[in-house]
Amino acid sequence: MQKILIAIDGSDPSLAAVRYVGRLFAKQSHIALLHVISDIPEAIRDMHASASALGEDPALGLWRAHQEQMINDLMQQAHDILVDAGFANETITAHVQPMQTGIARDIINESHQSYSVLVVGRTGVSNIEDIRMGSVTSKLVETIGHLPLVVVGEGSESKKIMIALDGSEGSMKAVEYAGALLDPADGEVLFTHVIRPLKIRQLSSREIFKQKHEEQWIATNHRKIVPVISEAKKRLLEAGFRQEQISNEILTYQKSRAAAIVKAAEVGGYHTIMLGRRGLTSVGEFRMGRVSRKILRFAFRPTLWIVN
Repeated sequence: MQKILIAIDGSDPSLAAVRYVGRLFAKQSHIALLHVISDIPEAIRDMHASASALGEDPALGLWRAHQEQMINDLMQQAHDILVDAGFANETITAHVQPMQTGIARDIINESHQSYSVLVVGRTGVSNIEDIRMGSVTSKLVETIGHLPLVVVGEGSESKKIMIALDGSEGSMKAVEYAGALLDPADGEVLFTHVIRPLKIRQLSSREIFKQKHEEQWIATNHRKIVPVISEAKKRLLEAGFRQEQISNEILTYQKSRAAAIVKAAEVGGYHTIMLGRRGLTSVGEFRMGRVSRKILRFAFRPTLWIVN
């Protein structure tokens, strides 16, 4: 049984994450709902103060009672969403944890307890129009590396899933997690591979690579990626997906891999993009590859799976 950890804070994006799991994940999975609660208002914590800053003011007690009631209502709402989606009562647990070292750090610590995946909303309760990703989610993106992180976007209603495939270990891990976690009963999966031209970022205006070189380059990359796509399809078929649910495309002459993936997802109505955290050209010191980072920064509507 797969264990799915959903970090929720009561914001619309975090409840969208719950609904996303209800739509796409296999119903035999176990769901853990996690909320990290602070015992004082954030304004006090921002000033590096403690509850004693309010003295004996009864307002603090009222604030805590109100927070507790809101959290109970939140957990019940999330629970009902999952039950209505087909999950059994006994597979859903709710955990409200007092904040210990910080919201992001406490979520990370919990995520080490044998979970298969962590699911979060793109922004939290402090959502500001000009900030496209909440601070907690940003910290999780930069830090989580031991399990897949699913960042649910602003409009992820479709069950059409794109897996960006480049032959790297991370992209093949994405295929494995798709087979293990997603409900194969319906939906579509598209494997997408992007080939950039040899001419990209050429410093000189002189034409060094001729058309024949580009054609040879594309043909060579085709030969390399076709067996990878075949293996990826095989793994999904073994996981219960049907042949008609799986397709693939190879995009050529694309200057930006990230832009090509995002555009193809938008045109095709794919509201989920799965990709490896780092591709074939990864450098050990970098926590995230360039393509993953660009897609996460500029693709607001799709849900992104970031897989190590």
